[in-house]
Amino acid sequence: MKPHKLSRRGFVQAGLLSVLGANLPLGASRLLADQSKKRSADAVLFLNLMGGPSHYETLDMKPEADAKIKGEFKSIQSNLPGLFVSEYLPKFAKIADKCSLVRGISHSTGDHPQAQQYLGSANRPSPALEFPSVGSVVSRENPTDPALPPFVAIPRTEWHGGYMGDAYAPFNTNASPKKGQPFVVRGITLPEGLTVDHVKRRNQLLRDINTRFQSKSKDNQLLKALDSFGSQADSMLLSPKTRAAFDVSKEAEEFQKLYDDSEFGQGVLLATRLISFGIPFVTVSHAGWDTHLDNFKGHRRLVPQMDSALTSAIAGLEAKGLLERTLVVCMGEFGRTPKVNQNVGRDHYPRVNWSVLAGGGIKPGQIVGATDRNGQNPTDDTDISLDDIGATILKAVGIDHHKEYYTSTGRPVAIVPNGHVIDEVF
Repeated sequence: MKPHKLSRRGFVQAGLLSVLGANLPLGASRLLADQSKKRSADAVLFLNLMGGPSHYETLDMKPEADAKIKGEFKSIQSNLPGLFVSEYLPKFAKIADKCSLVRGISHSTGDHPQAQQYLGSANRPSPALEFPSVGSVVSRENPTDPALPPFVAIPRTEWHGGYMGDAYAPFNTNASPKKGQPFVVRGITLPEGLTVDHVKRRNQLLRDINTRFQSKSKDNQLLKALDSFGSQADSMLLSPKTRAAFDVSKEAEEFQKLYDDSEFGQGVLLATRLISFGIPFVTVSHAGWDTHLDNFKGHRRLVPQMDSALTSAIAGLEAKGLLERTLVVCMGEFGRTPKVNQNVGRDHYPRVNWSVLAGGGIKPGQIVGATDRNGQNPTDDTDISLDDIGATILKAVGIDHHKEYYTSTGRPVAIVPNGHVIDEVF
């Protein structure tokens, strides 16, 4: 039984520009009344814990498990009755009642690249078809100001536009801000010595050349596409609003203190700022969770970073008055094995995973799903997949996950055909 069933770097280079794909110019008017009625969130902030955190050392503690399984960490009581979390999540323990926790998420894809694509697209990977990531779908359905990329990955992601094409792939920043240093983003920041007037003159020359080639070519679709990409790149590179959106130094000093100085923390600071400018989907990746070796040592380092980033994401959005309309998601592609291996590590374990959801219409204080005493399997009444997580995200932003798109061969495909919304979290 499913309990919840009840209730662009997709950009093309033209000259010195990097561009993101097609957007419809809605700008600030994207929060139309009819759309607002359909959705509880205007934006998504996805914290991607790449490599797969251990549920035993984070948010599905098993103090009563067999000695060889439960691990070294102690659990602490959170402010949500009945929820015990890792001793290395003290900040989260104080705000757990603002979140919903989904446990017992299960699938069978145990390889990192495939599982990451599954996490990103909410579709089990298939050799026959590349599915678009949920961020790509959001950028298509809920576009923003044409001067802003609708889907940003900090510092980068392997998620992509799938059969929708590079027009809907993420804009990779390829770096995270460093406190006290200028943040340079290729395609956004003008190179030293280059002015807006210089770029405009060069772009006009490029357009003139493209026009001449188009007049001589019978098949000029590629040139037209390049010209379209170039126009979008112009909007991004030449817009003061775009440069301002990526300039975290403009945030008040007191606000910046909410975030730590780590790459993850500063990435979340940038993500919060981008969302405040109207960008509808931002992901911040945090790598290093693949702890086949020294799992406990690794998690002693990584879990506090997650603790700080997740709590600052919620606090920062709340401080800006954005949490109510921004869905925060925090999870990795899978959990880790009950058995501790000979290298004191835990291996890939897609059978059990968890996700934290907050803001964006999510009902706080919910714990949905469960795993058995040893954390080896979801309980019999828990049937939750990555497809369901994707369907739930799409519901929050007002997108029907059953909606069909057409592939390049004309085949109709539902966005997330096998997903079911987790109704208990709304």
